[in-house]
Amino acid sequence: MTLRVFTALALLAPSLALAAPKKVRAPVVPAAPAAPAAPVTPPPDPEAWRATPPGPGAARAWSAPRPETFTLSNGIPVVFVRNEGLPLVEVQLLLAAGRESNPAGRPGLASLTASLLVEGTTTRTGAEIAATASGLGATLSSGSGEELSWVSLSALTRNLGPSLDLMADSVLRPRFAKEDVQRVRKQVLASIQASRAQPRTVARLTFARELFGANHPYGLPSAGTTESVGGLLPRHAKGFHRAWWHAGNATFVVAGNVPRDTLQSALEARFGGWRRGRTARQEVVVPAAPTGPRVVFVEQPGAVQSVLRIGTLGPSRPDPAWMPANVAGTLVAGMFSSRVNMNLREEHGWSYGAFGGFSENRDIGTFAVGAEVQADQTAPAVREVLKELSAAAGRAPTPEELDRTRDYLLKSLPGNFETNGGAVGSYQAMPQFGFGADVWDRYTAETTAVDAAAAQAAAARWFDPARLVIVVVGPRTVEVDDGTGGKRAVDVIGELKALGMPFAEG
Repeated sequence: MTLRVFTALALLAPSLALAAPKKVRAPVVPAAPAAPAAPVTPPPDPEAWRATPPGPGAARAWSAPRPETFTLSNGIPVVFVRNEGLPLVEVQLLLAAGRESNPAGRPGLASLTASLLVEGTTTRTGAEIAATASGLGATLSSGSGEELSWVSLSALTRNLGPSLDLMADSVLRPRFAKEDVQRVRKQVLASIQASRAQPRTVARLTFARELFGANHPYGLPSAGTTESVGGLLPRHAKGFHRAWWHAGNATFVVAGNVPRDTLQSALEARFGGWRRGRTARQEVVVPAAPTGPRVVFVEQPGAVQSVLRIGTLGPSRPDPAWMPANVAGTLVAGMFSSRVNMNLREEHGWSYGAFGGFSENRDIGTFAVGAEVQADQTAPAVREVLKELSAAAGRAPTPEELDRTRDYLLKSLPGNFETNGGAVGSYQAMPQFGFGADVWDRYTAETTAVDAAAAQAAAARWFDPARLVIVVVGPRTVEVDDGTGGKRAVDVIGELKALGMPFAEG
């Protein structure tokens, strides 16, 4: 192409561009909105059922196993619960002789005498008794408490006969050798000495002394005192055994897998010739009730907690007043959800737990609330316990509280009969309190019959502040953080006195 032609074409280019038809753009049509995505359903959680606790099942009717009763030829009553489970038998010989039977000036003699029964007989030493029991797969023990003394035997059914031989030898032919008495007496004295460093024990013993008096059988320790035990001799134990350990003062309570006829024959062969003595259980004098509240303080230097024991005298177990009192006491202090525990533990955080209730005694009962609290909160804790007791006396429990309390008392009963030992312990109530074989059926019916009005009336009677003794075992003063990194002293004694009640140091 020549330069001229190229130049001409270059000059024509704008014209040609203007003459070319324009391209028409298609209109832009907006895209249709996308359809929303379908929701994705997560797979079911196989553990979701754990979030909902299962509801309670239907209540089942339950009644305690009814014991059989029979009598040996010399008049010893036998209470027998047949349990066809494991091939075991539990035999307990109960004597109506506890610390109330101690001679004047010799507290601890009943306990020492009972302990010595398994320490040697006229035919076996204590070591031989232990070795024979071990070889038979049996255990043999003895002891004494407030109202009873006992010898307990746990044996294999197939070895019941020779195991009972061992029990009978201990009961009927103890030797009370001088060396045995000295050894056991030394052990008791060491235990008494050690108990003085145990705040709970100190509180319990101080509480009993304040309620009953220093010369009342129940105001003295079952184990005795350092002075009384130190003076006990073999002749004292022999005399106590001769007076109190006899067939007329005894009852057998037995549970286990053995036919009744076999048991009766075995007991008759070994105890049927046991003589009947003249001494019978002694009635205990009921002391006068406190006439005004008082605080008794026992110092425990260096303690970071104070032990509280607050209570008064109560009804005996056979007294018809005991059942509504038991419901009221359980509601206030006898279970984890009780008012006192919820107050001191859950609301204030001063204690790991506070529990109490009415005792089960033949002649005189007690009511007590016990707790271990932060030492710096001693007086406030006492105030809160008194507040809860006053509130229980002043208003009836709610239906929910009453139902929860009765459920606690009744629905725990079956567990008491799961073992032979539990059944034996449960039916001690027959010889101890004079109850019949229907004792636990009656317990169920009488507990169910306690309504809100009866519970409040019992609380008004037994929780009266004027009747209360308040025992505190703890430090006189305690240091706590002052919130600024320093320390401040809390005057425990001063705060207790500020409660406005008579104060004494025990």
